[in-house]
Amino acid sequence: MTALLASARRHVASAKATAEGDPEAAYSLAYDAARKTATALLNHQGLRPTTAGGHLAVIDTISAQFPGVRGLASLDRLRRRRNQAEYPDPRSYDPITVVEAHDAVTVANHCLASTERLLELDELGVF
Repeated sequence: MTALLASARRHVASAKATAEGDPEAAYSLAYDAARKTATALLNHQGLRPTTAGGHLAVIDTISAQFPGVRGLASLDRLRRRRNQAEYPDPRSYDPITVVEAHDAVTVANHCLASTERLLELDELGVF
């Protein structure tokens, strides 16, 4: 769990540093940071996502458990936009902008802060 949070912090720092020069990479890093914070919450509860459910399973579980929690509530939006960039439709290519990259970094920071607060409460038992 602590390794996931440390990795998420590094991803956020890297995303922030690259947002102006490579917004698509920054967005992807910010999304990965946000997803790793969510995975850390699940790990704390004794849950571990598998390749069968992938990212969507993490997001669905977090959304069900923590609706409206700052940052975590935006995970699916980040996932969908990141997927559009990773698997673009050649008929309607829509590159990620610098503004979107900065927004993703902000969301990832909120995910980190929210996750750390939830873990500090130490009220999350085994699911």
